[in-house]
Amino acid sequence: MRIFTIVLSLVLTWVLSGAVASASPIVEGDTDDPVTAAPAVTRPDTPHCTVTLADAFRSNAADGSPQYYEGTLTPPKACPGPWAKVVMDQSVTVSGRQYDRIGDLRIGGTEVWWGTTEEPSGEGKRPITYHFDKDLTPYAALLRAPQPFHGGIENYNSAVYTGVYAQTVTLTYYQADRKHPAAVSPDHVAGFGHADATPAAPTVHFTAKDLPRNITRAYLEVTLEGHACDEQWFDDVPDEVAAKYPAAGLCGKGPYREANFAIDGAPAGSAFTFPHIYSGGIVPQLWRPIVAIDTFSLHAETYDVTPFAGRLVDGGTHDISFSFPDIGGEFTVVPTLLLYTDKTAARTSGALTQDDVAAAPERRTTTKDIDGGVNVTVTAKRHDVTAGYVDTSAGRVFTRVERTRDYRNSDDVTGGGFTQHVVQADAGQQSSVSTVDGRVRSADRHTWSYPLTTDATANITDDQNLRISGSAEMTKILGDFTGDGRNWRPSRASREWLSSSGVLARTNGVNTEADGRSKTLYTGPNGSDPKTGRPYFHYAASEHGLITENRIVGGRG
Repeated sequence: MRIFTIVLSLVLTWVLSGAVASASPIVEGDTDDPVTAAPAVTRPDTPHCTVTLADAFRSNAADGSPQYYEGTLTPPKACPGPWAKVVMDQSVTVSGRQYDRIGDLRIGGTEVWWGTTEEPSGEGKRPITYHFDKDLTPYAALLRAPQPFHGGIENYNSAVYTGVYAQTVTLTYYQADRKHPAAVSPDHVAGFGHADATPAAPTVHFTAKDLPRNITRAYLEVTLEGHACDEQWFDDVPDEVAAKYPAAGLCGKGPYREANFAIDGAPAGSAFTFPHIYSGGIVPQLWRPIVAIDTFSLHAETYDVTPFAGRLVDGGTHDISFSFPDIGGEFTVVPTLLLYTDKTAARTSGALTQDDVAAAPERRTTTKDIDGGVNVTVTAKRHDVTAGYVDTSAGRVFTRVERTRDYRNSDDVTGGGFTQHVVQADAGQQSSVSTVDGRVRSADRHTWSYPLTTDATANITDDQNLRISGSAEMTKILGDFTGDGRNWRPSRASREWLSSSGVLARTNGVNTEADGRSKTLYTGPNGSDPKTGRPYFHYAASEHGLITENRIVGGRG
């Protein structure tokens, strides 16, 4: 944490002194196109081929119904691989009035992208255009053979909500060479699409079949997206507090959320999510034009499930389940198995030797009266351990995975329930140590911290008559370490921070007040590859819905 504080102080000094270069020639008040601070995916300077999946494809047909682009994705003949990198690019243009919407891209049975949209600026305003990319190299095994694809934004039109999203989507395959070797990526990718958990059905199941018989390492990538009363799960309150202020329509079940996942019924871990806020969240003016962290491509968490590899290699079908103990609205679950295999053995075997995953965290909720309302404080802790071995061509490999999570949410509920001040801390780590004959073969640690502070005051009659104001400060801090299981050295670290405030008032569908300001800063490597990513700092700010500063230190890797 101290190194991030020092770096942030230095970068802010550079920014405020004007000692950094402008990102692009942006004049103050020049654009309301969405901006993010995180760097684009770095790309090797090698021969490459681009395949277009959608070209200005409209999210809605002529009758206003949603439509999706689809076809068959085939590796380009001129770039057959191996690839140093594969990158997805998306450009989106929209005008009119529209809610934030969900989008995805599914290749084969695997969701390779899951995200949400920016809301347009409103009727009579210029169209907005935004671009984002994603490194699809971890899914390279999926891309080596022809696969059906299906994607797009799930959008709905009406006489009021007229916005239609035009999407251009491409995949670019970068050939490997001596300077840029083929990326190390999973040998097998098993995707399952997605499923929705609800209070009526809080557990969802996915079936894994036809998995390799020679797995050596296994990882479960999970994206969780909340909807309805779980869209902003971090400001949900205990049921008794919601009942105390019925007019405010507060969501219940409290703010702590987790999805307990199991493999063939055996507890394997507890999934969580970054506190994403969509571009209509709290107050839409908070996110125009600087959007919340990872709005366009939701952040996925990855869990080491190698201790269960011995069960996955039996050639049978396997059940992967996710259960939400305190679901308040709806959660979409998007899981993918990323598997590594033995290059010199057709079969591996193994067993689970330790499975200490608690059915529930150590949790405590306290409620106390404060001036004008109540304070609710919720704390939760987890410390889970799984272990197992896999018999491989390199010998018997033991893997121990340890995960911790430390959570605290303090919510001041005042103004008859119409005002909330939330301060949330959510942090943890996953450590994986593999040994052969008692000697450490590999050791990795991933740390994360997602602090969040939100303020919101709402007076809502309906979606056409309202006044809402609020602010948000959110941070995503990630760190990766290598070592010997006892001593750790950093290999990659990044910090993305955003602070925003805004107000929106609407009477009979006409905006009478709409304003906001924000600032954001990213510090870390430029791109997804820590070996080639150079140090990168990006600061941007906005006033009244327009970019006023956009400064970068660092170049492409």
